[in-house]
Amino acid sequence: MDPQRRAASGSSFAPWRDPAARPHLRIVDVVKDFGDARAVDNISLDIFGAEFFALLGPSGCGKTTLLRMLAGFETPTSGRIELDGQDLTAVPPHERPVNMMFQSYALFPHMSVAKNIAFGLEMDRLPKAEVSRRVEEMLALVKLERFAGRKPQQLSGGQRQRVALARALAKKPKLLLLDEPLGALDKKLREETQFELVNIQESLGLTFVIVTHDQEEAMTVATRLAVMRDGKIAQLGEPREVYDAPASRYVAEFIGDVNILEGRLEDPEAGVIRIDGAAAPVQAGRPISGAKGAPVAVALRPEKLVIERRDDGPDPEANMLDGVVEDIAYLGDMSIFRVRLSGGGLARVARTNRVRLQSQTILWEDPVRLSWDAQAVVPLEG
Repeated sequence: MDPQRRAASGSSFAPWRDPAARPHLRIVDVVKDFGDARAVDNISLDIFGAEFFALLGPSGCGKTTLLRMLAGFETPTSGRIELDGQDLTAVPPHERPVNMMFQSYALFPHMSVAKNIAFGLEMDRLPKAEVSRRVEEMLALVKLERFAGRKPQQLSGGQRQRVALARALAKKPKLLLLDEPLGALDKKLREETQFELVNIQESLGLTFVIVTHDQEEAMTVATRLAVMRDGKIAQLGEPREVYDAPASRYVAEFIGDVNILEGRLEDPEAGVIRIDGAAAPVQAGRPISGAKGAPVAVALRPEKLVIERRDDGPDPEANMLDGVVEDIAYLGDMSIFRVRLSGGGLARVARTNRVRLQSQTILWEDPVRLSWDAQAVVPLEG
């Protein structure tokens, strides 16, 4: 089972839930300024051994600057970074038990695959027998034994990515940093490589920290992820937690597709919200903080919504919106409906296509009803 699935299923691999667990990597009150611009704003974060941790966010949020400070390529303006209890803040990059895999892979074009993997080991003046042993071990790990004598330009993008990974792992770092490592791959290869990365990380038991702007990639590989915004952590948690219970409107809109409904709080204790133009109230199924009549926004994921024709049964007393189908996209495994709501705005609905060649029962311009379970309603802050 991959780490993300272990964490999501609530099994034993969740050291962050254990108050007695000792972090492998500690980032303590780290600030990084570039002149008057603050790139990283007082971040504190504990990452545990054997985690596959993701720093996720848009360009300019500070995630790459934080990664570069872990590698030693940037020095914090203030704060400290500890690995296994050792303060690395002032330790130069080449003296850290840390390695980094770059988006460009940075392979030497004139060297063979084997020579690329061996380069760092030879620079450390390891015995030739040890270098050969580790190169063979890494080639087997990334399944490139048959390509040991080839040059990088003779390899596919996915194969070059695996060479770069093997070279980064050959020195047996305590921490591996990955800077957008799959960005140059096409969609299908990127998806396949995500699972390969997880399997390699799990088999080695190493701690990986990946920087990515790709939400799906972070959700696939990570045991936990930190969503960043303006140099701060907007939310930290396991992928399922961040997706199903976003802490703010920013996180809800950044992670996956979401519908945001705005209205006013009708009954804070019962979690009842009145949406403008809606015939039925929204029932959250739990209390919502705020005064009666206060503005409030809630998130609903597209796959949580049920779409039916308006004539397919009685209207529910709550958690219902009506509208007209404006667009339908058939994606193979699912269909996406864009519905123009009666009260204004658009809602996005995802429905799984369970039967091969099933006929579409809901068509363009059909009047429809959207409904959902109260537990699908996520009140938002910010």
